[in-house]
Amino acid sequence: MRAIPNFAWLRAFESAARLENFSLAADELHLTPSAISHQVKSLETHLGRSLFVRHNRRVSLNSQGQEFYRELTPLLDKLARLCEDTQDENGDTPALTVHCAPSLAVKWLGPRLHAFMREHPGLAIHLRTDATPPDLHQSTDIDCVISYGHAPSHDPRLVVESLHPEPLLPLCSPKLYASLALHQPWYLHLPLIDSTISPVSWADWFGSNGMATSPGPRLSFDRGAMAVAAAVDRLGVCLETQRFAERELDNRELIVLPAPNGRSLQREMHFLYYRNHRDTLKRVEHLREWLLREASLTPMR
Repeated sequence: MRAIPNFAWLRAFESAARLENFSLAADELHLTPSAISHQVKSLETHLGRSLFVRHNRRVSLNSQGQEFYRELTPLLDKLARLCEDTQDENGDTPALTVHCAPSLAVKWLGPRLHAFMREHPGLAIHLRTDATPPDLHQSTDIDCVISYGHAPSHDPRLVVESLHPEPLLPLCSPKLYASLALHQPWYLHLPLIDSTISPVSWADWFGSNGMATSPGPRLSFDRGAMAVAAAVDRLGVCLETQRFAERELDNRELIVLPAPNGRSLQREMHFLYYRNHRDTLKRVEHLREWLLREASLTPMR
C-alpha cells in the first residue's frame, strides 16, 4: 500500500504555499483558516518535518517546504490533466482551464462563478491561481489568463482585452475613521497601507489630487486581498481596486474615504488574454463574453 498522505492535506498545503496565506487558501477552498491550519499541520506531522515559517499575517515556505512544493505542483497538474483527458474521452463535461490572479480569484471572480455555471451548465471551469501569469505558449494546458497590473507585450499570437478601467479607492474601517478628531484630514493622520504588487501607488493617488505623498513608515503587503483584510482590521487605509473589496463595502466593514479635491483615480488593472487560435477562441467565447459583461456592471462607489 502506498504511503500517500490525505489528498485534502496536499490540496490545503498547495493553496497555502501558493497564496502565502491561510485565510486566502481558506477562501479559495471554501474552508475556514483553522481548517487549513489543521490540514497543513496534519501533513507536517505525517512527513515528520515543518514546511512553513509562520509570520504575523502570512506564511512562507522553508527550504523543505519549497522542495516539497516544487515536486508536488507538477504532480497535481498532471493529475488535473489526466482527469480532464478522461472526461473528454468519455464524452463528459468539457472543461475550461483559467489562470487568474489570486486576489481577483478570491475576492471577485470566485463569488460570481456560480452565475456563470448556471448560464453554462455544460461547461466545467478549472481555476488556477498564481501571482505570476504563465506563458501561454509554454503552458498549453491553460486556455486563458486573467492577469493583474499588466498585459503581455504586443504578440500577434495572443488576444488581449482589458476588463474595463477600475476605480482605485482609499478604503478604511468606519471605526478607524471615527477615531479621527473632527475636521482632521484623514490622509495626514491615519496610517496608510501599501500594496507592493499594485501598479498604482499612494504617490499616484496623492499626485492625482495635486499633493505630495504623505511621509512615514507603512505596513505593506504583496497581495491586494491581504491589504483589504488589514484595512478591515483597522490597521490603516489601503488603496485598492473596488473589485477587491465589494463584499466588505456592501457589509460596511469598509468605507470609501473622500479625496481632498474630489478626484477619482481609475486604471486598467485586469486583463484577459488567450491564444489567437480558432480552437481557443471557440473554447473561451462564453467565458469572455460573461467576464466583459460582469466587469462592465460593477457600480461606481
